[in-house]
Amino acid sequence: MKTRIILCILLFSFILNGKHTEPNHYFSGNVHIYSKSTNQKLANKLAAQLHSDIIQFQKQIGSYDNKPVKIIMAESADEYRKWTQRSSAIIEFSQAFYNNQNKLIYLRDPGELRTLLRIRKILLHEYIHHFINNHIKDPPLWFHEGMAIYFSHDMSINREFNFAKNYILGNSVPLELMKYSYPKNRIEWESFYAKSGLAIKYLFTQRKNSFYQFWDEVKKEGNFNSAFIKSFYFTPKDFSALFEEYAKSHFRAEIFMASSSLIWGFMPLILIIAVIRKKIKTKKKELEVEKMEIEENAKENILVNETNKNSESLNH
Repeated sequence: MKTRIILCILLFSFILNGKHTEPNHYFSGNVHIYSKSTNQKLANKLAAQLHSDIIQFQKQIGSYDNKPVKIIMAESADEYRKWTQRSSAIIEFSQAFYNNQNKLIYLRDPGELRTLLRIRKILLHEYIHHFINNHIKDPPLWFHEGMAIYFSHDMSINREFNFAKNYILGNSVPLELMKYSYPKNRIEWESFYAKSGLAIKYLFTQRKNSFYQFWDEVKKEGNFNSAFIKSFYFTPKDFSALFEEYAKSHFRAEIFMASSSLIWGFMPLILIIAVIRKKIKTKKKELEVEKMEIEENAKENILVNETNKNSESLNH
């Protein structure tokens, strides 16, 4: 029954866009992809790879489900733009988004997304939002985005370094203020994602047993705050304060390490520049010495000529 309703929503969506052709359906395991223009080989490959990525994600966190995930791919940039109309700015500028009301993932035209690896990360990111919404009531936004960023392997070194820099400059807010909304300033979105991802990284790597217990507690009642307190033995608000203290030492050290890495990375270039400058200085000195020798020789020649002239005048 649910599948029929979702298919009706999909068909209605296409009709609203002025096209009445039924989308093609590609699937692998519980992953279902709907598209009118996507290459069949690409769609089948994406479905199979996402199915594999989902299994790996569920193994990592120790929590499983078999609920289907449905993805609808845009036929063009204009079609995706229509889907994001009346949405927040962060969705408008997104590559994909998850709609919790109809349980669908909307993906931008794959032709605009460069590489297959990038598309896989984007789809896994959105699937994790789907997974969390299926299991937890009212999770904070930092948890939602942190899980999606960290477990879709989108926590790059550049992203960490960028956030560490902004953290030290004071362009960061505590997790407690990141529960319900994204920053209004688009420039701050990257820092928001990075901090959320780093918070999950801390919970997963520093308190792994509690992290696994959290998902066991979630299965019992699905309430985020209750499961969090029973697993980690502090409230989300307490964790916000704890994470700020951790960040003070961790990110300063990270900045130092990143700076050191940059210095070592530029060392060959620095040495080359130093050698070139030394050669230039040496050549300059050689030219100065040569000039001085020419001037000295000229002076000697003048003295010799004057001496000869004086000798000749005395003889006369």
